Amino acid sequence: MTYNTVDQSVSDGLLVELYDFTRGQGRWFFNTSELDVVYAGHTFVPAPITRDRIKVTDDLFKNGISLSFPRDHEFASQYLGVAPDEVTTLQILRGHLSDPDDEFIVYWKGRVVGAEASENKLDLECESIYTSIRRPGLRARFELNCRHVLFQKGCNLDRELFRTEGVVTSVDGELISVDTASTKPDGFFTGGMVIVNGITRFITSHVGDFITLSRPLDMDVGSDIILYPGCDHTLATCKNKFHNLVNNGSFPFIPTRNPFDGSSIV
Repeated sequence: MTYNTVDQSVSDGLLVELYDFTRGQGRWFFNTSELDVVYAGHTFVPAPITRDRIKVTDDLFKNGISLSFPRDHEFASQYLGVAPDEVTTLQILRGHLSDPDDEFIVYWKGRVVGAEASENKLDLECESIYTSIRRPGLRARFELNCRHVLFQKGCNLDRELFRTEGVVTSVDGELISVDTASTKPDGFFTGGMVIVNGITRFITSHVGDFITLSRPLDMDVGSDIILYPGCDHTLATCKNKFHNLVNNGSFPFIPTRNPFDGSSIV
């Protein structure tokens, strides 16, 4: 018996949804019934999950869904406070417990993008997989500063040529110290990034040995760390810090006054 046959029947259906979460090497399997459901070699355990209606619109930003869990649910509680660094994908399968052929269809795919706690529940906000096909619009603009992203296409620098390795010597939330950070002038790493155990953080400030991160990162004193510098996209930084004027994407000689009526154009 096919899914459509059971789903369209008047009295034979016994609807159940399977929720397959994947993040890195971890996977979590839940279902909306009161019984374990075995499908594709995985056991989907009962969970008190509710969701809002799946919407189909022309606007990809409006095609997301919200899943509600109890606040103390083991899986959902991972999103309280600082969310996991890796992307969590979600696949929702839909079928009927009364279907002798155990046929399930893929009903929705996407990823978890945020969480919001309210009283005794925790809502996970998810966006559709179709948002991944979005493409950036025209990015090249007529501007004073360089329009290229550091180490990306257009800039064309190899970031490994600017890599600085070191060891973490202290950790205090977002503020850390690195033994080799002081080998570069203050501000050299501001706007850059650090990598520890494969996890990346943005650098908001660099003074001496001290590096301030955009948010805390799980690390210990003695952890190996990789530092990459940042760029403020000015012509002077491109020339003096990266020696990359040949690929500079700025228009530094734009007049600051409109030659026709004298109004500002920057």
